Amino acid sequence: AEDGASQTSYIVSLVVIACVLSTLAVILRVFTRARILHTFGADDAVMVFAQVLTLGSAAAILAESAFGMGHHFWVMPAENLIPYMKSFYASIILYNVAICIVKISILLQFRRIFTYVLMQKLTLIGLIFEGMWATTLAILLPLSCVPVEAFWDTSVPGRCVNELTLWYFMAAINLLTDLLVFTMPLPVIRSLRLPQKQKIMLTGVFCLGFFTCIISIYRITTLKAAGSSTDPTWDNTDAAIWSLLELCIGVLAACLPTLKPLIALVLPRLFKSTTSAGG
Repeated sequence: AEDGASQTSYIVSLVVIACVLSTLAVILRVFTRARILHTFGADDAVMVFAQVLTLGSAAAILAESAFGMGHHFWVMPAENLIPYMKSFYASIILYNVAICIVKISILLQFRRIFTYVLMQKLTLIGLIFEGMWATTLAILLPLSCVPVEAFWDTSVPGRCVNELTLWYFMAAINLLTDLLVFTMPLPVIRSLRLPQKQKIMLTGVFCLGFFTCIISIYRITTLKAAGSSTDPTWDNTDAAIWSLLELCIGVLAACLPTLKPLIALVLPRLFKSTTSAGG
């Protein structure tokens, strides 16, 4: 590729579109739960926190882009390297914690919707695991290099874990929990007494959740390029973008089912066969 090649417009446009859609979904969710149903709960509050972390991750990616991501490493000004690596460091921590918080919100949502004893037990186990995993990541990821400064400044003597091995391990745990969380309610949905149209819509929303799993799988394939490249500022672009898309689509998948009462107000014919406005 040419020295002057740039992926900046690609990065910025995707980050902005993804963040606008996920933020809009969270705002509509909060409006629906707080103003229409007056049932704003812990799952909604946790989702707001997850979106704040998602926007933080997006800001870190935009900072990476400003300092050189999307351009070839050999044309990056030397003074940009440390701020670029600091932004990269922040994006790794924010992404990994945010993806856990999204799933905690989804599990809390399942506990609200599905009152079956088995689902209550399964979601409690999931919440304990995700809570412990998020806490572990929040504590240990900042310590992946000791001292911390060694992550972004190669002149600082220190010790760092093998980042590619660490990324693969975290990605595998993330994918496994994705699959467990999004398959958990499917047997219950099949047994629900809902009109066929609504069952199809609900299944479609969970298919969006499985799309998040597909993104998670594809993201794993981008990690090697990001972690072992001789042109990291260019090759990290895909991993950064797909990480953010995974977050934003996860947020969308979690928020869409909560918007039924709002949609019922705007498009009542869509739900004319049911008298309750769930959510």
